Amino acid sequence: MGLVNKLRGIYEERMAPTIARLLTNLSPNPNVYTVGGFLLAVAALVSAIAGLPALAIVLVAFSMAMDAVDGVIARHTGRSTPRGAFLDSSLDRLSDVAYHVIILILGVNPLIVLLMLGGSMAVPYLRAKGESLGLKLSGVGLMERADRSIALILIMMVSLTIPQYMNALSAAVAALIWLTVIERFARIYRFLG
Repeated sequence: MGLVNKLRGIYEERMAPTIARLLTNLSPNPNVYTVGGFLLAVAALVSAIAGLPALAIVLVAFSMAMDAVDGVIARHTGRSTPRGAFLDSSLDRLSDVAYHVIILILGVNPLIVLLMLGGSMAVPYLRAKGESLGLKLSGVGLMERADRSIALILIMMVSLTIPQYMNALSAAVAALIWLTVIERFARIYRFLG
């Protein structure tokens, strides 16, 4: 739908196989990257609590990068399993909580953070629920996981460089996330007749 989805297509067709080959040499087990991404999210949260916001942002970026490769490696190595999908989805949600606590620590209005986090939990829930009912929802809405990840990194960077804009940016992101929730909800509701 959006630019990120177009870039995702280019990434998955052209870059992902090369990245998967390189990372498979380090570890062919995609769960290593899933758990590694989560541990980096926890380390980022600890860094933010310790008053090291720049380090927290770097760790969040690496955490998100690990999240972007675990599925690629699972497909490339033929190691996609229900257990791996469960682990990935569960740890993604826990990482999301850590990322949102970080922006709270960095000074984003708590109400806006709650709205963003609530929407960030609802978007993947609606996708999972819709797909369990037979409706494909990948690409539906502006704020899928990759889009939300980019937005969170941007909010974190703005909080350090031009903090007077972080709440306005965060509110705009929250609104886009909730538009995605509404769009997915409506799509599922129509699908069910």
